[in-house]
Amino acid sequence: MTMNRTKSVKILVCDVLAIMPKPYGEDIILDVCMAIEHNPEWRRRYDELCDDLRDAVVNPAISQYVKEETGLSNLREVSTKGKSHIIRTYTKLVPTGKV
Repeated sequence: MTMNRTKSVKILVCDVLAIMPKPYGEDIILDVCMAIEHNPEWRRRYDELCDDLRDAVVNPAISQYVKEETGLSNLREVSTKGKSHIIRTYTKLVPTGKV
């Protein structure tokens, strides 16, 4: 994934993370996606990104940028169990070294 192509995704992720309480929990990727779904401005930006890049590019980029920005490591992939309309699975994250 090239940074130039997904720079707007990173900006969206950073905007969402800015309002998230710290320390981030293992479900931070789901939390970011849920925040995007429930905030009309963020959802509009997400939908525009999907129109430009496709959700097959945007959703993995969200996960990657959440991981990079939080400094957390992959734990395991799990289902959203109907909690999210924009993603079906996500990766739980933990502090680096705790895997």
